[in-house]
Amino acid sequence: MFLTLKKNPIIIVVVVVIVVIAICGCVGAVCYSHMVLPAALPIYEHTIVIDAGHGGIDGGVVGSQGIKESDINLKMAFILQKELEGRNFGVVMTRTTKDALNNIKRLDMQARKNIIIKSSPTAVISLHVNRFSDSSRRGAQVFYDDTGIGKDFASAMQSHINKNINAKYGDRSNYEALGGDLFITKCVKVPSIIIECGFISNPYDEKLLLSEDYCKDLCKRIGEVVSASVVG
Repeated sequence: MFLTLKKNPIIIVVVVVIVVIAICGCVGAVCYSHMVLPAALPIYEHTIVIDAGHGGIDGGVVGSQGIKESDINLKMAFILQKELEGRNFGVVMTRTTKDALNNIKRLDMQARKNIIIKSSPTAVISLHVNRFSDSSRRGAQVFYDDTGIGKDFASAMQSHINKNINAKYGDRSNYEALGGDLFITKCVKVPSIIIECGFISNPYDEKLLLSEDYCKDLCKRIGEVVSASVVG
């Protein structure tokens, strides 16, 4: 048979077509019954970049129990990602593992900037944990680029956090959003803020930062401001 097929190319074509039809259940040479179309990717009107600060050998500040800021930031970032996706925002994470994007700090920050630029985001939120020499200092605080692009967004975020987080958990409701020369907030010309989610140098805040309930509550409030500022 194989010799015959080799001598008759037309027969080969006919046999191949018959086999394809038999296997795929084709109609008009199109395998409808077995065709698998790729799922359509969701299209989002607004994309938010979440930057989990530090990572890898750059662990950031460390708590009394040896917990690294970088790990808290990443945990918070995943919770915030879920919160924002539940509000129909597209989310891009600069970091999704415990590793940094590069072991050289300058290159790590440049890699984050590249991700932010490529994402063409509506807003950028970088998550960090604070530390202060006075261990009585506590609460979440917001920072923005000193060019003022993110000032309104940062002020709205700080006000909402003061009312619903700082007053609730720490009797500290008078923080103001502060401007500064901050690399991550200058990557793109959209509202970009840094949220210091609490003071790891304060024993009460440290417990909160390790608490799933606190992290979810804070991320919920962040999500509310993002929705009101971007959509509303």
